[in-house]
Amino acid sequence: MISGTVNDLYGIWGSSSLDVFAVGSGGTILHYDGKAWYAMTSGTINDLWCIWGSSSSDVFAVGFNGTILECDGDTWSAMTSGTTNALYYIWGSSSLDVFAVGFKGTILHYDGKAWGTITGNN
Repeated sequence: MISGTVNDLYGIWGSSSLDVFAVGSGGTILHYDGKAWYAMTSGTINDLWCIWGSSSSDVFAVGFNGTILECDGDTWSAMTSGTTNALYYIWGSSSLDVFAVGFKGTILHYDGKAWGTITGNN
């Protein structure tokens, strides 16, 4: 299978075998429609390390410098993360309950409206 990019790819997620997204270096985002991979415009040059979605029309990607992007199925938009720390992983139970983690113990939570920092007692 040919991806159509020479950039490194770091994360992959899909809602089905006909709807798969991959992210990587330099803001690379690819989408697979069951037949071929094609590039999507991310709007960032930051490396993207992980991707997760609650559905094919609500997908999140995270990466370098606190980058968080959200996709409505067609268009990627930047979100305000409130951090410049690298974000390495993202997961959620729904589009109203999403977590991102990263450098220096960063933990963020999205409630469907805004990203906030989670702090704990050590």
